[in-house]
Amino acid sequence: MKKNLIIATLLLGILMNGWTIAFLKLPFYQAVLLIGGLSIVIMSIIHERLVFLYAITVTLSFGAFLTIYAFAFQRASEIQLLYIYNHLLLTSFLLMYWVLMNLIKKIGYEYTELKQQVQLLQKYTGITKLLTMTEFNEQAQWLLKSSERNKEEAWFVKIVITHSAKLTKENLQEELERLALLTIRQKFDLITSDKEVIYLLLKNTHAEGAERVLERLSKKVQEALNFIEPPFTSIKEQVIDENHLHDLIGENS
Repeated sequence: MKKNLIIATLLLGILMNGWTIAFLKLPFYQAVLLIGGLSIVIMSIIHERLVFLYAITVTLSFGAFLTIYAFAFQRASEIQLLYIYNHLLLTSFLLMYWVLMNLIKKIGYEYTELKQQVQLLQKYTGITKLLTMTEFNEQAQWLLKSSERNKEEAWFVKIVITHSAKLTKENLQEELERLALLTIRQKFDLITSDKEVIYLLLKNTHAEGAERVLERLSKKVQEALNFIEPPFTSIKEQVIDENHLHDLIGENS
């Protein structure tokens, strides 16, 4: 609420400043309006570290121009006073716009940071609601510790989409994710995905069990999508511990 009030005040101040310049028609007011308009565009484009430097440079340059012009043409003190007013109006315009831009960019950074934090806190993602990679890794820690404690095997399976039609890959991945989710044991095995890749972590199984999961998935894919050959390749390997799992995901990314 406070930031909204500040933004509204700054916008009102900038608009009033521009209106005052146009209304009073002080010496060089057209140049001031042109500089102000160009500055809005330039200050929006350049890097934020250069915005204040730009504002100060324009302000000092315009002030120097007015000083040299006044001395060169020996203007009366009343005219010089108008120059000062014009310079102050341009200075206040640029400084208010600089403050406004900093505030808007700060709000943008905060929004981006909050969005990233929300993504990290999310457990499920996408239309098929698979685990996010962060949640997959966190649950994998518990799964692997449980498997080690109970002397069970855990197997990692990677499914890579190989279908060549780029326009249908996204839809194909969604369907494969849905079918893979139906293939694994709910609330027992883990599943997540990345671009054109699906990762499975199978608890309390063995090589034959991992192979049967892939066979069931291939059968479901053939029934649902009518492919002659599965539109994916697969890799399976027993997982020793958490570091081994991260290595497997890293190698296969």
